Amino acid sequence: MKKKLLALGLAAVMAMGCLTGCGDSAGSGWTEAQHFTYKDISSWTTMQTPSEGSGAGKVVATNDADGYTTIQAADDGWGGVESGYFEIDLAKEPMILAKIFENPDEYKWGMKIVPENPIADHEWGCYIIDDNNLKWNKYAGIDLRETLGDDFISIYGEQSKIKLWIYPTGGPEATVSVSEILIMNTK
Repeated sequence: MKKKLLALGLAAVMAMGCLTGCGDSAGSGWTEAQHFTYKDISSWTTMQTPSEGSGAGKVVATNDADGYTTIQAADDGWGGVESGYFEIDLAKEPMILAKIFENPDEYKWGMKIVPENPIADHEWGCYIIDDNNLKWNKYAGIDLRETLGDDFISIYGEQSKIKLWIYPTGGPEATVSVSEILIMNTK
């Protein structure tokens, strides 16, 4: 039920974004802040966690026919890959949309952000998409400002540098296949 609600909510948000994007020429619509294609994601490096080797997943395949990259967990049963650092502006109320091609039924996947120069509690990242099993070429999406909250903004500011972690979990054979990750500014 939760998955259906997330999918319906995301469809409504995307439809509103399309309608807003077709609005006036003053730029009141959504704008793309960052776009990671499956090919971009295939070049991401192993997650660098505070515990050496933990979370060290890897890219195991890239499918150009269907347009996705498959990430496999580390030997400790979770972990994936990370982007390089890039800047976000939370004043622009960004949405992150991750298009997931596949995630086997017995496993889950999730996404975290790691701020540049994190405080002690944030070295392992901040959850932005909790472990879930969304798949079948659907988008998972969140309001980044709302998800991170006022505490994050008071520590790092509205404009900060972050990197993304995307990872499968549930065992060393866990995988997630990702088609793209978009960050859209809604303001």
